[in-house]
Amino acid sequence: MILTRSLLFVPALNARALEKSKALDCDAVILDLEDSIAPDRKVEARDTAINALSAGGFAAPLRLVRVNSVETDYFEGDISALANAGVDAIVIPKVSCAADIQAALRILDAEPKAKDTQLWIMIETALGVMNLAEICAASPRLAGMIVGPNDLLKDLRANETAGQEALLTSYGLCLLAARAYGLICIDGVYKHFKDTAGFADNCAQGRRLGFDGKSLIHPAQIGPTNAAFGPSPDDIELAKRQIQAFEDAKDHGFGVATLDGALVEDLHVKSAHSLLEMAAAIAHKKDR
Repeated sequence: MILTRSLLFVPALNARALEKSKALDCDAVILDLEDSIAPDRKVEARDTAINALSAGGFAAPLRLVRVNSVETDYFEGDISALANAGVDAIVIPKVSCAADIQAALRILDAEPKAKDTQLWIMIETALGVMNLAEICAASPRLAGMIVGPNDLLKDLRANETAGQEALLTSYGLCLLAARAYGLICIDGVYKHFKDTAGFADNCAQGRRLGFDGKSLIHPAQIGPTNAAFGPSPDDIELAKRQIQAFEDAKDHGFGVATLDGALVEDLHVKSAHSLLEMAAAIAHKKDR
C-alpha cells in the first residue's frame, strides 16, 4: 500500500527546508516550483529540484514536484526537464480542463525515460471542479488529486470559515470524481500553521469527508496529520473484530454478522482489511 497521509510542500530554493525535508516522517515531499518561487528564479528552482532528486536521500517514499501552471511560460520547460529526473509524479496546479493534462502528456509520452512518471492534479478553480469528469479520465498516468482551498475560496468569492462551508460542495465533487476514477484524493493546506487546535479540527473534518491525506506547509503539521489520517489502536482492534465476526457468521451459513449492535457485511470487511493493510504499511515504514 502507498501511504499518502501527509504530503509536505517544500520550496525548491529553500536550501535549509529542502535538506531538512529529507529526514522528515511525511509520506511524500512535494518540491515546489510554483507559488513559493519568484518569477526571476523559476529556472534556478527547477535545476535545484532536479539536483535534489538526483542526490536522493529522502526518507519519504514518494517524491513529487509541483510545476508551474500550463498558462505560464515555464510549464513546458518544467515538464521537459522533469521527464528525465526520476521523479515519482509531477503535480500540475490550477488544472481546469483535460487539455491541461494533454499538454503535459505530449512531452512525457515522447520521452521513454518518463514512461513510469505519474501525474497529479490540483483542483483550485470553479472551472476545474465543473470539468472533473473529463480531467480525471484524461490519462492512465493520472494517479492523484490535491484540492486547493485557498484559490478555490478566491475563485468562488467566498469567505473563509472554520467549518469550510463554502468549500464543501467542491470537496464532495472532487471526492466523487476521485473515487469514480480510482485516484488518491488529498485535502488542501491549512495556512494557519501556528493554530494547532484549528489544524486538528481541519484534519478531523478532512478524514470524515473521506480524503486520503492532507497537503502541508510546515513540518510541525506532519505528526498530527499522520495520526489523523492513520488508524488508531481502537480502529485496528475494531477491524480485527469485524473480520472475525464475519468469518464466524460465514461458518454458520450466514452472509452478514452482528457486532456491538451493528451489522457487519462484506463491504465492512473489505474496509477492515484495507485499514489493517494501512496499519501494516505504517509499521513497515517505522521499521525501515
